[in-house]
Amino acid sequence: MSNSELFSGISSWLLERALTDADLDETVAGLGRSLVRGGVPVFRINFGSLLFHPVLGALDITWDALSDTCRSQAVPRGAAKTPEFQNAPFFQMMKYNVPFERHRLVDPKVRAKYPMFETLGGMGITDYVALFASYERKTPITWVDLPAGGEGALASFSTKRSSGFTTAEVEDLKSLSVPFALAMKAASERSLAKTLLETYLGRTSGARVLDGLVDRGDGRVIDCCLWFSDLRRSTAMATELDIDRYFATINDYFDCTVDAVLDHGGEVLKLIGDAVMAIFPFEEGSRPAGDMCQAAVMTTRDALGRLAKRNQTRAEQGLAELEFGIGLHAGQVMYGNVGTARRLDLTVTGSAANEVERLEGLCKHLAVPVVASEQFSAIYPQDLVPLGRQDVAGIGEGLLAFALPDFGKTPLKVVEN
Repeated sequence: MSNSELFSGISSWLLERALTDADLDETVAGLGRSLVRGGVPVFRINFGSLLFHPVLGALDITWDALSDTCRSQAVPRGAAKTPEFQNAPFFQMMKYNVPFERHRLVDPKVRAKYPMFETLGGMGITDYVALFASYERKTPITWVDLPAGGEGALASFSTKRSSGFTTAEVEDLKSLSVPFALAMKAASERSLAKTLLETYLGRTSGARVLDGLVDRGDGRVIDCCLWFSDLRRSTAMATELDIDRYFATINDYFDCTVDAVLDHGGEVLKLIGDAVMAIFPFEEGSRPAGDMCQAAVMTTRDALGRLAKRNQTRAEQGLAELEFGIGLHAGQVMYGNVGTARRLDLTVTGSAANEVERLEGLCKHLAVPVVASEQFSAIYPQDLVPLGRQDVAGIGEGLLAFALPDFGKTPLKVVEN
């Protein structure tokens, strides 16, 4: 097969990938394998693009012929602002909208241009070809200080051949720029949509929305363990702290709670101001009720352990300690998509959702960090400390309250049956 036939076939394959839900890693690896099978001595392919994500700044995927595997990583926004990230060919190509660069790394002066060239040269790489296809968007990327047009797809191709790529191979690689960018743009945007929906709606709900399974008015009843947390003194902090310090404090709290829920298999349904509503759904066989209540308790202990460590750090920084309560409940909730055609919200409703908030509200009254319900106690496979029946606004008969043995204290007030 001639090189023109090879690259024509690869271009068509890349365009076909752009029309599907193709995995990004598989596309990069497939491209590398096709080039090597076609006689082009590519040793390494690197793909990069910026991510318009609230936490992540860039996507980086590297394939090498030796392992025939891809290493994929999302670069945090903070790292994307560092000199190490910006003193590299990809960033400079985005900044100045440079569509093509070639660097012969056998030249010591060229290797000295960027720190990464010294690393690649040390691996035996002799030639480095980089491509940038701008998406030509009209707005600058202010968070990373790039001008309009700086967003796009980047790819580099490296070889260990002593003479480097031939002139014909370089031209053929350049011909892949647009097809490769289209395939990468399609795959990365779907991946980003999935990540954003999971970030803002939760893993399960985000996947359902992305797959088009949630219409306005859709709803279902979920049997689950409910986990609810609320930050203490948040109103006072909003008054006392400047906006940067206030949001840093709120994020410290969410680092303790939200991450603990996710690490133990829970689904965060809502961040309600400075409160967290989460569930551990029951599924016969795969997620038994007792196991889910156990997971919720492990989440609770983990969150409070993270709180202790975070407060130690905050004390060393001269910052006020954080405190939050946690309510644990079990029951049914109605989870659905409500709103108007122009603004929808996936929300949870029902008496159990209301009651778990009331349970958390008892934490301060009973001087304990965690309060569980009678329904939770009936399912949880270990003993809890009874705190008696508590008067609760909106619930005429009140709620039977329980504490975890390792976090129980003498209650300030107990209303018996």
